[in-house]
Amino acid sequence: MSAKKMYQKVLILSKGFKLNHYRNNSLKQSSRTLLILAIFNITGLHTTLANGPLNTFVSPSLKTVQFHREGWPFSYPLLRLNSQQQLLLTFDEPGSGMKNYHYALVHCDANWQPSPLMPTDYIKGNPLNPIEDYQYSFNTTFDYIHYQLKIPNEHLSVTRSGNYALLVFEDFKQDEPVLVQHFMVHEGAVEITPNIKNTAQSSVRATHQEINFEVAYGGLQILNPNQEVSATIIQNGRIDNAITDLPPQFFTGDRMDFHYGRTMVMEGGNEFRYADVRSTRFYSDRVEDIQLADPFFHIRLTTDYPRHPGSYQYRQDLNGRYYIEVQEHDQPELEADYVFVHFSLKTPQPLLSQQVYLNGALTNWQLDKSALMDYDADTDTYRKTLLLKQGYYNYQYLVRDYQGGESSLLTLENSHYETENDYLILLYYKGAHDRTHRLIGAEITNSLRQESAY
Repeated sequence: MSAKKMYQKVLILSKGFKLNHYRNNSLKQSSRTLLILAIFNITGLHTTLANGPLNTFVSPSLKTVQFHREGWPFSYPLLRLNSQQQLLLTFDEPGSGMKNYHYALVHCDANWQPSPLMPTDYIKGNPLNPIEDYQYSFNTTFDYIHYQLKIPNEHLSVTRSGNYALLVFEDFKQDEPVLVQHFMVHEGAVEITPNIKNTAQSSVRATHQEINFEVAYGGLQILNPNQEVSATIIQNGRIDNAITDLPPQFFTGDRMDFHYGRTMVMEGGNEFRYADVRSTRFYSDRVEDIQLADPFFHIRLTTDYPRHPGSYQYRQDLNGRYYIEVQEHDQPELEADYVFVHFSLKTPQPLLSQQVYLNGALTNWQLDKSALMDYDADTDTYRKTLLLKQGYYNYQYLVRDYQGGESSLLTLENSHYETENDYLILLYYKGAHDRTHRLIGAEITNSLRQESAY
């Protein structure tokens, strides 16, 4: 049976629930059949996606995708297993036509390859569910529908630790997701003690931060840490410079040491630039012009320039994130308008061998066409226009060679070892006979405060 026909049968069965409400035997039979079909449907999805890692993806038709711990809007999408914590996913779709969106969860290994587990191995409840929480915008020039989903919920919860991909798709098109978002579920089985410091490596001492940490795992039986344990380090929300597959450097009876010294470093970068577009009436300090090109607003920001080498200056920022707010109304989720925001970066000459990207949560941390800036030779300026929801945004400029490879902040943002950054450390375990990775611990720390933020 094709995925399309299978899902149509699932929908027909679900509609029949109400008819069978007072016929218990029939209801139980239908429920059982629905669950089996849904499981096979998601299993087929695993097969379709098994050709490579499940990377994050946002369809151009969706805007303002935010995924974080409920009540903690600047957090990573990270949950502790068997806790009361929930994640909140929100996104908008311009227009006034409601879509029939559904979602599914796919368990992944440490490198985001779909794991060989069946949905019943990691999900309690129905593995395929509709997104039923949505509202229409009002008092805006752009009509849009605001969708919301909480994980876990009354229909679904996860029963295993590890990496998860949340897939959102329309109708029965499971192999054509419009949204793929990563989240992590950890066990809290180990204690991670990080230490972010200035590196001793002379060539990058002024520009990079060194990341070291120790792990106490007294409650776990780990026979071969070098082969069974690996760590991932994420700076702020960036995915392009993440350190992955990192084994412990040393280990004793109940402790592991990830002190790689001068080889485990990241650019400190600089404090993020910002764009305050909370109002279409009043000019904030970095707004140069506001125009209503009927029927939509255009906001042109003041021109940016490369940050030349100099001393570090602290300024509180959101480490690349943003929040939605509108000064003239009270319900930003539904009353904040969409505006065209024009970014510009003036350089002495074009970077002939490198491409320039607008980077941050406002471009979903992706280095793709949606974030790539165009060079205007007439004005020696890189330009990018984004359709953004009113709010307060952080951003920065990254460069990367045309051939690919590592991206860098140093060329346009400068870089300082003193810069305040968030770091997420994830610790994975896969025993010799395990089918996939467990996420046995996670820790969030800050380069200035040097304390747990989780």
